[in-house]
Amino acid sequence: LNLLSRFARHWEHEFVVLIPDLPQYASISCNFHRVVRFRPDLGQVKRHLILNRDVPRICQNERAAALLCLGNFSPRRPLCPTVLLLQNAWNVYREPAAEKRLTLREKLTVAYGRRFYRRLPPDTRVVVQTPVMEKRLVSYHGLARQKIEVIPTAPPVRVTFRQNDIRPDAGPKAAFDFLCLSHYAAHKNLEALVGAAAILRRLSPIRFRCLLTLSAGEHPRARKLLDRIRREGMEHILVNLGPVSRAELSRVYAQADACLQTTLLETVGFAYDETMQFGRPLLTSDRDFSWARCGDAAIYFDPLDSASIAAAMLNVM
Repeated sequence: LNLLSRFARHWEHEFVVLIPDLPQYASISCNFHRVVRFRPDLGQVKRHLILNRDVPRICQNERAAALLCLGNFSPRRPLCPTVLLLQNAWNVYREPAAEKRLTLREKLTVAYGRRFYRRLPPDTRVVVQTPVMEKRLVSYHGLARQKIEVIPTAPPVRVTFRQNDIRPDAGPKAAFDFLCLSHYAAHKNLEALVGAAAILRRLSPIRFRCLLTLSAGEHPRARKLLDRIRREGMEHILVNLGPVSRAELSRVYAQADACLQTTLLETVGFAYDETMQFGRPLLTSDRDFSWARCGDAAIYFDPLDSASIAAAMLNVM
């Protein structure tokens, strides 16, 4: 949306915009040459057809000078010079532990993406958000560096604590709270928290909690994880707050004593920026993307080793 608002200022050019028919895009109309809307709930096959049949047809009819694709993929046979934004880390990472948790649809999408980048159309340039993604795109797919442009993603809008969110000084807290702010995805590796919490419970005399932000309906494995937490009697340690809106960020960060990210792969990781904005200690995976983003401003652990995660948590406590 920010990008489209900038495009609209360039009256010297004409833009044809293809967007999903969603409320947040409703205001986009008058400032563009043409707006084409499509249903947002289309399956993978119909999305593939739109990208490889309808988009080239639009380019041809409009005599497009260039095509910009923001959704990881572009037409296999583009009819004009194309720029493609890559923001799905699965296309340049292999993580067997996370791949085991993918649904069949997710596995097909990942396979499609990897095959696409191995056979990238010759007149297509790729925009990535970090030098780590550039390096992986070169080494993983053999893409020439001159076809890649690194354009950092702007950090999220700065959010600070509201006065009524700051906990008044009323003595020691009942528990040390770790915040794991994340929706469910296979690569987020949230299952590792169950083993880490069990180990830490034996090691630490200090009471602690790990605050999750999941919805049972957001992914089949999200419900399984929440059921497992209940089954193992850990609901008082792994506490699910439910999904958190941007308006609620200040409140949940104010409640946290430290923030925890067990992710196995990322492109950027906005939770890192937010954690630092709110001045909370950060514990995260010992991976190239996290080191590039955080440097020495984080405590690192092996995300595939529950004991390593527990040791980092104990260290912070």
